[in-house]
Amino acid sequence: MPSQDHYVELSRQLLRAVRGRRSQVDLSRRIGYRSNMVHRWEAGECAPSAATFLALCQKQRVDVAGALGRFYGRPPVWIAEHGATSNAAVAALLRDQKGKVALGELARATGYNRFTLSRWLKGQAEPRLSEFLHVVDIASQRLLDFIATLTDPAHLPLVQDAWARLNRVRDVAYDEPWSHAVLRALELDEYRNGGFREEGYLARKLGIDLPTAARALEALEESGQVRRVRGRYEAGEVISVNTGRDAQRARGLKVQWTEEALRRLAGGRPGLFGYSVFAVGRAELLRLRELQLEYVRAMEAVVQGSSANDCVGLYCVQLLDLDAGAENALAPAAETPEPQRADRARYSRASAQHRNPVE
Repeated sequence: MPSQDHYVELSRQLLRAVRGRRSQVDLSRRIGYRSNMVHRWEAGECAPSAATFLALCQKQRVDVAGALGRFYGRPPVWIAEHGATSNAAVAALLRDQKGKVALGELARATGYNRFTLSRWLKGQAEPRLSEFLHVVDIASQRLLDFIATLTDPAHLPLVQDAWARLNRVRDVAYDEPWSHAVLRALELDEYRNGGFREEGYLARKLGIDLPTAARALEALEESGQVRRVRGRYEAGEVISVNTGRDAQRARGLKVQWTEEALRRLAGGRPGLFGYSVFAVGRAELLRLRELQLEYVRAMEAVVQGSSANDCVGLYCVQLLDLDAGAENALAPAAETPEPQRADRARYSRASAQHRNPVE
């Protein structure tokens, strides 16, 4: 796990990247300082607050509100009240990342005490930029995606290799959707306890053909997510992957897994399938959407707390307003954003985590 010094250096590199070709003196004046404060920040003599950094980004013509919208998948509900660069906005973002994770667990994972974290989450104190980056990283496992909404992580020496690896892994998730299921199957106790000796075990266990399983394994191995050790595949470095970053390709993944669920339904395979068609108010339909998201959060907690790995599950959900017109209650402009959560602040899984938010 990176040290606090890692985030201090990352904050300095991030400041330099956002400043670009503008001089330190000029940028200091643009954000209201008479002295060369930006030089002091970049030299590590002192540090800006997270809110000050976001305001600096805005001065550098970065659309911070748009960046937050890209990070969340849609504009967060609190942005209309707090704006995008205030300390209240920073606190709201951190609360979203924390999700339902206990404060004590987040404190243990970050090294910051509960009192300090509580004050940041309530907006009673302002975290420094490095502290903010640290909490976002541990809580969401999506720090590089957050940085990418503000500047190109490839220009930050400290994380450019990690950013390249993340994009390779994300491409595998998009190009070989079954790779995610194969990763989960490699975690199964049965595979580890001898199933790896059976030719075609993964294909049989997942109900897919041998070429599909082989392509998935090859892609996982080429991207460094798995390696072959003593006749079996083992997961490599843990990489948390959010597949919602590319909306069009993410939609393709949702289509693929929904079609897989339909294939199983059509074939009479066991599973929980059902539907309900109803008349309801717009507000209630949005509330149903929130209930689905609450269920997903609870489901993820159950998955992370599982004491055994016996099977690979697939959860698909559809909640629609059948009105095809512009007044559709679930159209993007009317949607309530899904918080990017900290439910995985401490991972028990050995392989990459892929997320494609329920929308």
